[in-house]
Amino acid sequence: MKVLVVSDTHGSLYYWNKIENILPTVNEIFHLGDVLYHGPRNPLPKGYDPKNLSEELKKHKINYIRGNCDADVDLKVLGVQEMPKQTFEFFGNYSIFMVHGEIVEDDNVNLFELAKSHNAKIILYGHTHVPKIDKKDGIIVANPGSLSLPKENNKPTYMILDFKNKLKITIFTVDGDEVNSIEI
Repeated sequence: MKVLVVSDTHGSLYYWNKIENILPTVNEIFHLGDVLYHGPRNPLPKGYDPKNLSEELKKHKINYIRGNCDADVDLKVLGVQEMPKQTFEFFGNYSIFMVHGEIVEDDNVNLFELAKSHNAKIILYGHTHVPKIDKKDGIIVANPGSLSLPKENNKPTYMILDFKNKLKITIFTVDGDEVNSIEI
């Protein structure tokens, strides 16, 4: 089983189209928030086209987490009834807590504590636009980065969780280059 995790598309149809070829290879898709609107602190991303991006996204079954730039109108145009601020999922023996990220500080200590408080072995979050995988005390904290507005000199990225034998979490650029990975 493979799971695609993206975050912070901020309305960019261009960058969504760059990963379209991998969509048939995954079993589930999670979007960790900031789907359509670019937000008042961000520049317009390349290919900013929230209307057509929403049409493309509706072609897929996507599990959304609400980000700080997501509004009620976004739910309507995406055709979803709800967009929770967090979710807890089980994939086999792996308990995964997912959140956009604005509710926590960018300090991993807080993220590890949040994972512990939810009895999660993995926490996935967005918001920072920085791809990251850290492990501490048996807990993995990972961020897929931003698909359209990366920060700290990173390229646009996404994450794949591959549950084939062991769990392998890998962050890729939209061009398919591996940025970081961990296997547990």
